[in-house]
Amino acid sequence: MAEFDLTNALSPDYLVGLDRLSLSGLRAKRDACAELETELSYLRRLAQARIDLILAESERRHLGLADPSPEDLVELLPQILSEHSRGAGAGRLPTFFAPAQGMLLQLAARVEQLLPSDQLGSLPALSAKELGERLEALSDLERDVSADRRALHDIQDRLQEELVRRYRTGEANVDALLR
Repeated sequence: MAEFDLTNALSPDYLVGLDRLSLSGLRAKRDACAELETELSYLRRLAQARIDLILAESERRHLGLADPSPEDLVELLPQILSEHSRGAGAGRLPTFFAPAQGMLLQLAARVEQLLPSDQLGSLPALSAKELGERLEALSDLERDVSADRRALHDIQDRLQEELVRRYRTGEANVDALLR
């Protein structure tokens, strides 16, 4: 298969001709989408973690609490980061449990651009305006990534439907999997 990326997967042409695609080609498309979805999920969680930290800092300021020491911040991290760790719905079990290394670096770089890791412990030093700008940029990124993930879910569903259709109609045979 040619170079696979989000643009390819979300192209209207990606699902054209599924009924003429070989079974292995159909599975390859489904698996490529699943891997890309896992990578997007990772990017989304990186963005959400930073959003959660900014929101916690904003709330701390709103409550008039003193700046946390690095030790206090480390102690609070599990609570801050666990609040939004799972969205509503049943979710999907990933086929892949870690993003591919090349894509991982690209995805992390997108989030790092908006709020570098080395600034996470320095959120109290940022102005309210800077916090707001970063929150907005990260929220926009998270929304975009979520929309892309939903679109990929729809594509994966369509690919899976075609696989199921083939088994139901006898075009594909379970015995062939066992050989």
